[in-house]
Amino acid sequence: MSEVKQEELQRLQSNHQALLNTTYEKVMLVRPDGTVEYLNPNSAVFINHIISREGAGKVKEQIRSVINDLLHKKNDSRYCISPIGNLFFECRSAPFIGYKGENLHWLILRNPVKRDDDKNQGSVTRQEELNIIGQSKSMLNLQSIVTRVAKTDTTILVTGESGTGKELVAHLLKSKSNRNTKPFLTINCNTISDLLLESDLFGYEKGSFTGAYNQRKGKFEIVDNGTIFLDEIGDISPRMQAALLRVLQNGEITRVGGHTPIKVDVRIIAATNRNLAEAVEKGTFRLDLFYRLNVISIVIPPLRQRKEDIFDLATYFIQKYNKLFDKSIDLDPRRILRKLEDYHWPGNVRELENVIHRAVLMCKKSYLTNRDITFDMVAVQSEQVPAGLTNSKPSRYQPLKNIIDEVEKEVIINKLKSDHGNVSKTAEALQISKAALYDKMKRYGINAKSLR
Repeated sequence: MSEVKQEELQRLQSNHQALLNTTYEKVMLVRPDGTVEYLNPNSAVFINHIISREGAGKVKEQIRSVINDLLHKKNDSRYCISPIGNLFFECRSAPFIGYKGENLHWLILRNPVKRDDDKNQGSVTRQEELNIIGQSKSMLNLQSIVTRVAKTDTTILVTGESGTGKELVAHLLKSKSNRNTKPFLTINCNTISDLLLESDLFGYEKGSFTGAYNQRKGKFEIVDNGTIFLDEIGDISPRMQAALLRVLQNGEITRVGGHTPIKVDVRIIAATNRNLAEAVEKGTFRLDLFYRLNVISIVIPPLRQRKEDIFDLATYFIQKYNKLFDKSIDLDPRRILRKLEDYHWPGNVRELENVIHRAVLMCKKSYLTNRDITFDMVAVQSEQVPAGLTNSKPSRYQPLKNIIDEVEKEVIINKLKSDHGNVSKTAEALQISKAALYDKMKRYGINAKSLR
């Protein structure tokens, strides 16, 4: 073979491999008996997960059944919906001649769906019903971890930036756990003062403080045998850290003003957008509590690190708000996907949902275009810019949205400092709602308590 032909073959092979590595679909090369010869990265994570759970024999038999089903269809309609593992996929095939002349088949799996056992036999529901949307490697790994650890009673720490879906993961862990039928409560540790948080979680005895006219049970007693989700766990005070440590160590709580320990059986799922390891080094978070919370760590990646999921997420949100607003708007990926993927998404999935929500609501056509996609931009008045910030020199290639975010964060921090951490006063001064200010504080990791 000439050197030119060899180089051309290498170029084609390289291009072919790059296409398989980046495609959203799960692509595999299989034999008629179901033996897998090749898996692209998106399918390898999924198939290996299914094999570890159900065994290679069952997966091979399912693939063989799919190929047989497709081969019996006409050449122009080689399409079916068939099960692989516990999911149903839209399946397509194409012939492939092996290096030794053997007849192989490309098998392409798209749009995973799940059997709905509560409906008529054979009916299916889209993967959106599984709650975690996305087929990137990181999200498939996340689904696998949730499935593996959900049925244990181990304490779990969920970390990730604001808007990535930490509360969603907590609900999934509960729904797949052995405590699924038991109570589930969410506590936002960032919005409650120390005394109120302690009395809310552990209860109080009559007369323990002003207004304590009767004995009251706390959330840990009420949710006994259930699950408590402690959001923003990184913001609790040293006093609350010590109290929570006692619960995790001994399975006991003591009501405010009381002296008798009370046994409780509650699973704790905690979440934070802070780096607790750094907080431990700084001395603001207890090392022993960190170890107790961090038995199982689930890290949710930001949306900018898994942009291959944007199409699936946008499609899901369009369907959601189509139903809400009684519309039938479609997503044409050629029109808006590039714009969505080029954006940095500092607000992560929550921001993407807001963008699609707004676009569907305002769209007057049957499909979304770039003009319908507007990102969250905050206008900051010049007199609100902190001293010295206007002279800062941001990175030459830093996106405008990032610069505005930095300005907004500085404005909020400085105003909260001047208001001694009074969120209501700061919200009024900045002319935004208190809820909107809390949302921005959560996004930027601002703790009003530390600014008092």
